[in-house]
Amino acid sequence: MIALYRATITWMFLVTMLAFAGVGDGRAQSVHTSADAPASTTKLAEELRQFGDIELIVFKNRAEFLDLVEQRFGSKHTGIPDKLPRSPFTVTGRDGDAHLGTCRVFVPSNITPDTGDEVFARLMHNWFGTRLSYATSAALTYRWLIFHEARHCQPDHFGGDVLKDHRDEVEADLFAHEQLASTSASASATDQNALARDIIAFRIITSALIAGRSHMIGLSVQQKLQTPGTPPTFTAQQEINAFLAARKLVIGRAKTIATAVNPTNRELVRAIIELNSEVDPATTDPQAVLVRMVITALDDAIAHFAPALHQSVATLQSNGSP
Repeated sequence: MIALYRATITWMFLVTMLAFAGVGDGRAQSVHTSADAPASTTKLAEELRQFGDIELIVFKNRAEFLDLVEQRFGSKHTGIPDKLPRSPFTVTGRDGDAHLGTCRVFVPSNITPDTGDEVFARLMHNWFGTRLSYATSAALTYRWLIFHEARHCQPDHFGGDVLKDHRDEVEADLFAHEQLASTSASASATDQNALARDIIAFRIITSALIAGRSHMIGLSVQQKLQTPGTPPTFTAQQEINAFLAARKLVIGRAKTIATAVNPTNRELVRAIIELNSEVDPATTDPQAVLVRMVITALDDAIAHFAPALHQSVATLQSNGSP
């Protein structure tokens, strides 16, 4: 979380954090009032208003974002990082003792469907391809990310430490799933399970390979979507520790396999498949069990989004090829 201060106003970024990187350049566009915004984005902005006074804004670079902050909040700003998040993020906060009336959801323009790119692929650095395999669709996963941000507009998600942010992220994922699953074309169990599979795979991959601690939520999301109502079998801190340990294992194995300085995507996938084949099913140590769960879920997640890549690497390994 990043706090920005000016006079009595505090802006809080409640970020769907995957990795910090720059975004492109160009002009910003607010779809809250803009008549020339793409129809799909305008419709999404209208949908968000059912959850309160929420403004959906598409922007193209840091300079335009700074201009928008000054326009919307009426003052200069400090503390904004040089590089903004690559994913949608929410800016809200307080003016004195009162909550700011409007919550703003900012979206880098290069991840919107209007670009023709897939947001999940981009947020996973295209490691598993630019065109992924979905149980639902790229369009629905984009809407899910935006609905996730709408949950952060509620005051109970304002501020907190890593463990509170972790809980908030899980809540936002579940909220977005519930909203979209209940309003899908048929709202059948099949539809809900399909969206859940995409969400789980995305969160497992990003938690294991990319996200910061507060967003290492893949196992929690998996458990709550697959077995709703079941009490958690691990704490947030235990989950974070498991993802950190799994990441260390994956990176270490991938570097061992790599033929160059940086592992290729195939070498990364090979490392994960190898580690999954080596897990000890008899392990009873609680932390080791969680790490095993992460590695297995990560292997499954890659097979979900990139079945051809996963199968190609697995076949070469089974044939004894490097």
